[in-house]
Amino acid sequence: MKLRHRFALTFALASLGTLVLARVVTIVSFTRLQEYELDQGLRARAREESDEVALVGRTALERERVSDDDADPLEQLVTYGALYRADGTVVADTRSFAHAPALHELGSSAAASGACFDFRFREKTLRGVVVELPARAGAERQFLLLAASRREIDDDARQLLALGWWIVAACLPLSVALGWLLGRRMTKGVETLATAAGRVTAGDLDMDLSSSAPGDDEVAALGRALREMVAWLKGLIETERRFASHAAHELRSPLAALRGELELALRRKRTGEEYEAMLRDALEDTNRLVDLAEDLLVVARIERGAGDERAEEIDARTLVNEAIAASAARAAGDVVVDVVDAPVVVRGARVALVRMLRNLVDNAVVHGAAREHGGVRVRVRRDVDGGAAVARIEVEDDGPGVAVEDRAHLFEPFHRGATARQEPGAGLGLGIAREIARRHGGDVAMDSARSPTRFVVTLRAEG
Repeated sequence: MKLRHRFALTFALASLGTLVLARVVTIVSFTRLQEYELDQGLRARAREESDEVALVGRTALERERVSDDDADPLEQLVTYGALYRADGTVVADTRSFAHAPALHELGSSAAASGACFDFRFREKTLRGVVVELPARAGAERQFLLLAASRREIDDDARQLLALGWWIVAACLPLSVALGWLLGRRMTKGVETLATAAGRVTAGDLDMDLSSSAPGDDEVAALGRALREMVAWLKGLIETERRFASHAAHELRSPLAALRGELELALRRKRTGEEYEAMLRDALEDTNRLVDLAEDLLVVARIERGAGDERAEEIDARTLVNEAIAASAARAAGDVVVDVVDAPVVVRGARVALVRMLRNLVDNAVVHGAAREHGGVRVRVRRDVDGGAAVARIEVEDDGPGVAVEDRAHLFEPFHRGATARQEPGAGLGLGIAREIARRHGGDVAMDSARSPTRFVVTLRAEG
């Protein structure tokens, strides 16, 4: 069932329930009001009658009541009366109440003097009140019952109830129609968004959602959220496609080189030295593939926020030493560690932080070695940023610097400058280093683009 149909049905049922409840409350209130007015009249009439009977005697009750059109309406209603002894037996009654039942047969409510109650007499429903006659010296206690028919009250209530049902029956189709119109108006934006979501599910991410559910209500907020979600999803898919394309391109080169070397080795028989040289070249290409696969795996883990290692407090200088040890073998003689100030303690995943620094050191070694007396310097110091203690790790090399056109894209995956394309690598190291730093609440930035080139890692300091 569509939302607008459910809304129309719900609106009609709610309207029907409200009308029924209103009719019930109206009828009950009307009946109670009529009973209250009748009770007040009965009590007043009973006090008058009890005083008269006490003066005149039972003849005041037994005399014929004359129906007069000009008389009080209550006078015309109160036509039932009986006089009882203390034990509940009848002393006298009116002609309309001839053979009146004993007082105890009228119910427990009759025993309470002054309380109005309903009872049945000869297939009629009456409402009566019992009052005690004024005490007289030497006379026994007596009680007077006066009653009036409830027929008019009950007839009015039935007529009001019947009228209410006619009103409900007449309003039901109107409620359904109004609910359908309101449902159509209110769910129009939802249906538009549902259609748009269906098209997005089918792969249409370029559809225009600017006109979907305009306004400031909840549906409009849902429309804006949907547009933002589609834009985010589109960007994510484009990023994934670009990543896959770059990865395939980077994998193709070493795989093609490895395949060419193996095919060349199989063309003719060679000496052991030649086979060894070819195997060394093949091993180098294989290592490039392994490094690239490892980088791709790290990028995938970072993207999904995966991390199996638990955070711990580590001295920053220890991380630098481990990163230098894990760097390429050619960096061993070129890297100089220069520690400034007191040791700084940071908190994070050791393996990830070491990889971050190793990538920066590898990058510095590759470019710093381009100059004859080039070197790499790593400095660790404690600083204050915005009132908070931070650890700054600077990795500096004496390379040629970064070209102007490459500076804006330096941390993008698979980006390599014109000079860097001559070196091994896939252009993932700097991007991975920045993502790891940001995952730890820090950042990696290029502090100097000209020689000496300097990258600075900023992490929160502990203690």
